[in-house]
Amino acid sequence: MIPTAAATRQDLSVGKCCTFDDPKQFISRPEKHLIFDGRYFQSFKYFNHIRLKIRELLKPKDQIFQKAECLLPERHRNDFIICPHIRRGDFQTDDFHQPTDPKFTRAATDFLVDYYRKSHPRVTVAVFGNDVKFVYEVFKDLLDTINLPRKYSVVLTPTLAPEIDLAFTRKFCDVTLITAPSSTFGWWLSYLSKEGSVTYYRNIQETQDKVANEMKEEDFYPPEWIKLRYDNVTGRIDTFF
Repeated sequence: MIPTAAATRQDLSVGKCCTFDDPKQFISRPEKHLIFDGRYFQSFKYFNHIRLKIRELLKPKDQIFQKAECLLPERHRNDFIICPHIRRGDFQTDDFHQPTDPKFTRAATDFLVDYYRKSHPRVTVAVFGNDVKFVYEVFKDLLDTINLPRKYSVVLTPTLAPEIDLAFTRKFCDVTLITAPSSTFGWWLSYLSKEGSVTYYRNIQETQDKVANEMKEEDFYPPEWIKLRYDNVTGRIDTFF
């Protein structure tokens, strides 16, 4: 442990939320010990080099995994699982963030199901979120028992606790979809999800999300994540490949 008195404090990452303020800029400082004081540190570039260690430290306990398993019916547990994350709540009223949009969410989910069905015969969608009524309205035609056969199966996973959501994504989600582009919980669900999973996220520039003004996308979203764009007129989804 370094005594506080023996270290010099230096501000870092105190301005915009979602940018990388590289600590290496201070490498030539003469002090032996620097303690960085900051506010955000909301960039994977601060810690991606220890991602495996972070996954190990944040691995849910066995009893949490058991609770997560109860959210997915056994008949779907060997399916290819696509996991959209819904963020509404205070995002609808804070006049800053862009909440999940219903049209984008349904269009993006349909797009991903169609894409992954080419390589996986059984695809199921497991939806996370803090607005069950909203989720039901988005996927109503796939949840009502009177509409058979369904295009694909949808499972609602009510948010019981953050650690259960994290355990579920880590165990089951082959694909995650961030529908509210500045949702940090959606971000962490994806970052800590199943090994080898693929993450898609909405293009923040096509929304009214004001976080875009504080964000460098290349600092916030890992390069292997895939950005989706949505055409409000045609309802078409495309990737930025």
